[in-house]
Amino acid sequence: MSETEYYRSLKYQEYLISSHRREVCSPEDVYSFFNWKGLQNLVDFGSGLGFYFTEFRKWFPHAWIWAGECQQDIIDKILRRKLLEGLENITPFYIDQSDHPLLPEWVPVPEIIFASLSLSTFPNPGLAMDGLIRSMKAGGRLFIVDWSKTESGFGPKINEKISLDKMKFLAEEYKLEVTKSGRISEYFYGMEVKASPSFVYGYYDLKEEEDDSTIFKI
Repeated sequence: MSETEYYRSLKYQEYLISSHRREVCSPEDVYSFFNWKGLQNLVDFGSGLGFYFTEFRKWFPHAWIWAGECQQDIIDKILRRKLLEGLENITPFYIDQSDHPLLPEWVPVPEIIFASLSLSTFPNPGLAMDGLIRSMKAGGRLFIVDWSKTESGFGPKINEKISLDKMKFLAEEYKLEVTKSGRISEYFYGMEVKASPSFVYGYYDLKEEEDDSTIFKI
């Protein structure tokens, strides 16, 4: 496993649901940072083992939570936890590991996608934001929580973190509008993103077009 795939480590995933994480960035501070108005379907993108599941049920008792993960073993653990704890209105789903993630068509189009400590694991977080914005209805919002680029003694190494300024720059590179940003705690920042007026919705192929004109020649 390369250093850039630290998030695949079970030890790291277990840290993400630890009491220490709650101490350094309380869920209540995250909740108060964003505007959750109008929420019916929330995608927890890169949910891990479900640090926010209990809070979601408390904050949004009538909303449905869609927990997206690219690791099947984590999805299995979520399902086990859902049964043992009786977690309601939560559906885990598999999302293909891609630099430009798009939600499966069968997942209801969400009003909000919540990406906590996940976008910094992408080679290009701006491209990942582009895919997530395309997976929402017009006006949908992307809520980002990520590591501040500081030495902390826990979590990923500093060179694996993306600063708030760079995250904002990458969003704007993809014609996305940052409507709110700032520090949530000493080690974490938040950012709210939506499509800008110049953003063009619709699917496009990221691969370069190839000349296949000779394939069908006899």
